[in-house]
Amino acid sequence: MIKQIIAFNFLLLFSISVAADWLDTVANTVDAALGRTATTNTPTLISAPATTFNLPSHWQSYWLDNPTLGTRIFLATTGKPTAPTLMLVHGLGQNGLRDWLPLIPELEKHYRVIMIDLPGFANSPSPQAKLSPTTYADVLHFIKPYFSRTPVTVVGHSMGGAVTLRYAERYPDDVAKIMLVDAAGILQRTAFVKHSATDRIPTGTEQTLNPLLTYAMGLQNIGNTIIEKVLRLPDPTSLLGKSEVVWGKTLQNYPNINAALSLIEEDFSSAIFELKKPVAILWGSNDQIAPVRTAQMLTANLANVELKVIDGAGHIPMATHAKEVSQWIIEQFNKPALPNKVEKALSSNENYDCNQRAGDKLSGNYNRITLNGCKEVTLDGVTANEIIITDSAVAIQNSHFTNPQTALTITNSSALITGGSISGLVEVDNSRIDFAGIKFAQDLPFNATRKSRLILSVSKTENGRYLHKDIELENARW
Repeated sequence: MIKQIIAFNFLLLFSISVAADWLDTVANTVDAALGRTATTNTPTLISAPATTFNLPSHWQSYWLDNPTLGTRIFLATTGKPTAPTLMLVHGLGQNGLRDWLPLIPELEKHYRVIMIDLPGFANSPSPQAKLSPTTYADVLHFIKPYFSRTPVTVVGHSMGGAVTLRYAERYPDDVAKIMLVDAAGILQRTAFVKHSATDRIPTGTEQTLNPLLTYAMGLQNIGNTIIEKVLRLPDPTSLLGKSEVVWGKTLQNYPNINAALSLIEEDFSSAIFELKKPVAILWGSNDQIAPVRTAQMLTANLANVELKVIDGAGHIPMATHAKEVSQWIIEQFNKPALPNKVEKALSSNENYDCNQRAGDKLSGNYNRITLNGCKEVTLDGVTANEIIITDSAVAIQNSHFTNPQTALTITNSSALITGGSISGLVEVDNSRIDFAGIKFAQDLPFNATRKSRLILSVSKTENGRYLHKDIELENARW
């Protein structure tokens, strides 16, 4: 009897399955006959008149639902549909895609231009999500197939530059080339705080009970002189960042804060050191938000890169130097990729000694460099066996120190070191060193005696360990 029941149930299920398949076939046949297509779960572009959003009447604008974030994204396109595709990614601030308006009259002559209001900005509602560069990179990947089946060129400004860098790393098949305009948030997190708090957070009791909002409020009016001190204190982002649900619910109404804090905590080391796509970089010489040092660090470490600096421009060169920026984009679009850089570290037998001087500038090849009581010293493009710094302040750029034992000894001093490599140990004593984009041959490159501070941005050791943190060392090897 039991076997009969099982057999009957099996036959019933089989019949239902066959009937369902047959009904689907009939439905599809009817749809085809009537010119209809079968419904799918793939979101479609929803037309929205551009003039409604105070955009030029010849533009096409759309809404697109993103199921992952559960929100709607606003997009706009212009230019020739058959032309090469250029995707523009904006930075922080509620202008969104309107930041690109000064460039469009020239760009739309040559390209199909795609512009996006990233979720949380301008016309796109803010989702309950962590608005990180990784999240936005996924958004670009979601949008791209609606406009191009082939790799596209992507231009990102400020935060959008960081998003573009992450997008090219995560989805290399989507991207032919990237262009970064005053990319922000790449260095260790002190670099972006002042610009981050463009949303005003209320100061009522309900808000201040939330630790993440309390932290963000403390960053709203902070001055540059104490930014680093505050950022060294424990903050709740390290804990709440582990729960994107909590993060998203807490900061849904403050998308600039959400995106800025998310940007600050993200480490771009892997993108910078592993990316093989061609990169063009444009920077304003007077950028106070993302200083030119960021551009120098990127240029020193990206494999296939070219840098141009616009003299006199600030953080938003599209607004002040629109013609130069649009011409640069057009020139770079079809420019052949440069050959990958080959680093050569050469030394000579010459020694260089600075004693109680200020303003020395040095380049070239040396055996040993000694700085004693010297201020405002600049080393640019130096190769030396070792450097010894005592009671001095020095800025070092794109330089290489090759001694495999101890390459750098620094005592009672401060140093800003950008790009380049250090082959041996860094002996540090009661000093402060700010490294950005440095390649260390030693796995544990630092040995500290008296308490010293090391700020490490997007650097790496030879065995592939990325270094992106702010630490204090005392009587320790790290």
